[in-house]
Amino acid sequence: MHHERFEAVTLKEYDLITRARIRAKDAQVAARRVLNQELGVLVSHAFHNPRKMPDFTKAAGRKGRGKTDPAQELEQLRAGLMNMHFESKKGP
Repeated sequence: MHHERFEAVTLKEYDLITRARIRAKDAQVAARRVLNQELGVLVSHAFHNPRKMPDFTKAAGRKGRGKTDPAQELEQLRAGLMNMHFESKKGP
């Protein structure tokens, strides 16, 4: 994607779009990394000591929300929506 193909988009908008896509992809990679680590723990317990397998269904969620920054939440929402938009525009 090059900015010369989009004459109506300013360079600032182009910069915001590309940074949002990068942050969304980084978040996606981090989420996959966590899932792979949890899978590794489960596989390890399944092979070596299945009786002590952790039960993730009983894991307590976060007890409460800490202090949040509204500007950061808005930026995360915008990045997620932009990522959904770009993902929907991809061809088969």
